[in-house]
Amino acid sequence: MTQVDLVRAGVINTLLRWEDTKLPIDECISKTLKRKGFSTKGRRFFANLIYGTLRNLYFLDYIISKYSFKPLETLPKPIQYILRIAVYQLFFCTQVTRPASVHTSVELARAFGHIGLAKLVNAILRNIPEKLEEIPLPNREEDEYQFLSIKYSIPVWILREYEKNFGKKTLEEFCIATTEVPFMAVRTNTTLISREELQKRLSKIGIETQHLTPIPEELSLPPTYLLIECPLFKQGLYTIQDPASMMCGHALQPKPYEKIADICSAPGTKATHIAELTSSTAKVYALDINSKRILRIKENIRRLKLKNIFTLVADGTSLPFQDETFDKVILDAPCSGLGTIRRNPDLKYNASKESVIRLAILQKKLLGEAIRICRKGGIIVYSVCTFTEEETRKVVESFINHNKVLPIDGPELLEQWKIGTGTYQTLPTKNLLDGFFLTILQKL
Repeated sequence: MTQVDLVRAGVINTLLRWEDTKLPIDECISKTLKRKGFSTKGRRFFANLIYGTLRNLYFLDYIISKYSFKPLETLPKPIQYILRIAVYQLFFCTQVTRPASVHTSVELARAFGHIGLAKLVNAILRNIPEKLEEIPLPNREEDEYQFLSIKYSIPVWILREYEKNFGKKTLEEFCIATTEVPFMAVRTNTTLISREELQKRLSKIGIETQHLTPIPEELSLPPTYLLIECPLFKQGLYTIQDPASMMCGHALQPKPYEKIADICSAPGTKATHIAELTSSTAKVYALDINSKRILRIKENIRRLKLKNIFTLVADGTSLPFQDETFDKVILDAPCSGLGTIRRNPDLKYNASKESVIRLAILQKKLLGEAIRICRKGGIIVYSVCTFTEEETRKVVESFINHNKVLPIDGPELLEQWKIGTGTYQTLPTKNLLDGFFLTILQKL
């Protein structure tokens, strides 16, 4: 391989791994970063190129296809991604000049291919207009879904799903939100520090945060800091978690000395939140089917210095507990994740309507076990970070109709997101919150 920019080469290899393995992009990123000694600045640029490219993938492909001399799909995979990150830099990276973008892309094409492909990449990039406004989009009046799909890089079926649930009025607002870089949020570990004191200590080391939601432990900030490398993170003073996800712990309203199960727990974000809310007095059982993911839960328990969390490898559809073992159960079920695509843009390309239907079947099985192991009069919180009808309302309605459970309202804290008795929903149209759905059920 000739001398090329190592960060950009790392981006290409990471995106190729993502396409080949179908692993979540954050796992592919972690694998690359463990092997590469990028500087802090390099890591930020690396993340920007990957997430920016994935947020705009359809749009980038549309531009390339319009000005390429060959169909994009006929080019070798590395060249496709070299062109994609090049076009992303041309139009979305203000810190990269056009000549630098073209030059580094040509060198990458030479390294990942040969001189002929390098010349092709050079010709395609020089053929692309300098201004984004000069690139004609599909006619909106002829096919609005196609227009929105290309402009905002969202599969048409997701657009239709959103409109079916929330109407057309906020459809483009949702589209815009998925292309924006979201705020990051941290959850204060209140067993070790107050939110106000954490805010002061973060400020002292140059990390400025704000308390922007009603969630008591939340602090938010623009995503410009490597928060897991911060010494305060390593000391266990906070956890990175979206405020919408923090709602689940509060919805459960855990009490000291209760016995609580967290099904599908990894990486333990909600289990540790429950432990913090009860000052580690509740007995929290963090369950997951994957033994490697259990190790991540244990790492978080140690880092946060929490007690009384017990980890167990267990299949959520067939739990090793007798009926009515627990006072409360939380089920943050595996789901399509469509409420988090601004944060996890790779999800929108791997999800499908068929996968949503399969997930809904699994969610019903998991919820059945959650209800079985919960005592009479106990509470079950069902949550998913998505908005499809099959994974939200239909799952809950089915259980209310066929089981002795009733939805009950949660704390006043959640009132602004209430859409029905015991049911709460956040929309991914605002920069602060992921799209989340949760229901609080009481076993009769």
